[in-house]
Amino acid sequence: MVSNPSPSAVPSAVPSAVLDAVPDAVSDAVPRPVTARNALAMTDDRALCALDVRLDYFEVQTRSGRGRGRLPVVMVKQVESLNDDYRGYLGLTSYEGSAAFVGGGLARLRSGSSLTGVAHEERRELLAALVAEAVDRAAQTADAVLSPFLTATDLPAYLDAAPSATVREHGVWCTLEIGGAAGIEDFLQRLPAKRRRHWNRDIREADELGLEHDVAPFSDEVVAEAAVGIAGVSRRNGMNESPEIVRWRINNYRRRPGKHFFVRTRWRGNVIAHMLCRMFDDTMDAHTLGILDTPGLDRGAVYHFGCLLGPLKAALDRGAHRLELGIGHDSPKLRRGCTGEDTYFADLLPVR
Repeated sequence: MVSNPSPSAVPSAVPSAVLDAVPDAVSDAVPRPVTARNALAMTDDRALCALDVRLDYFEVQTRSGRGRGRLPVVMVKQVESLNDDYRGYLGLTSYEGSAAFVGGGLARLRSGSSLTGVAHEERRELLAALVAEAVDRAAQTADAVLSPFLTATDLPAYLDAAPSATVREHGVWCTLEIGGAAGIEDFLQRLPAKRRRHWNRDIREADELGLEHDVAPFSDEVVAEAAVGIAGVSRRNGMNESPEIVRWRINNYRRRPGKHFFVRTRWRGNVIAHMLCRMFDDTMDAHTLGILDTPGLDRGAVYHFGCLLGPLKAALDRGAHRLELGIGHDSPKLRRGCTGEDTYFADLLPVR
């Protein structure tokens, strides 16, 4: 059975600050970028589950008039089969047995759904019906029914379906809207002066240090080189991840949807950082940074180039309309003009 998380880990009621923030976050119609993210999240979860025997995937479906809805559920057969670092990142350290992730989210750390043929005011009702059916079905076999990466847009519908859910803030999902800018200068001119100053400082530092970027497809040699830097960053963040495990993760990732590549940072002809990236539709994902310690270089400058400026230039070169930078280290991303979307962890059937 499920071990009940401590009260300090998961509040016994939805925080008032969470509920106060939701109406403003969902007052407008759901834009196309959100629809595209949901589609990728579902496709990615399905692909991930096909590659990992510890996971299962199913969807619930419903219709209401002309509306059609689909909602994914990812089943973790045994939470204990995930390593401690991964469990901690997912918020599962206090859970045992099997767990169902309603809305999925394991692949991209973002939940997803497919809702078509409904006006915005009907969307919440259709999604709540899907969530209620998914919770009922998952509860028949799972020890825990959760949604670890709920967006502010979807949270009200989940609470309609599971009013006893406990919720906590999880993190901020960062997206940089590029909008088809013709190049770096065109992009910068569209930003407020305050945001533009941060990018201009990054560009000056990169020029002074001689940092450059290039793009490399996945190959055994490049993956092995990147794995060393990614494992090093993981260790600096308190995670025990070996280069061998990183190589396994990358090789699984390359079998998932999209066109995959590394944006590399070069200094004096040497590669000193790798950012794992993917193009899907008109969106570029950039996540999982690896940095090789290099004497004589400021690590902060390398981070800003390898995580932000290099991927931005690569996204512009590919005609991307947005750069998804995900969850984590949100302050430097928000300062440079990213939009931030709050995400939440919800225990949909908390133990009483």
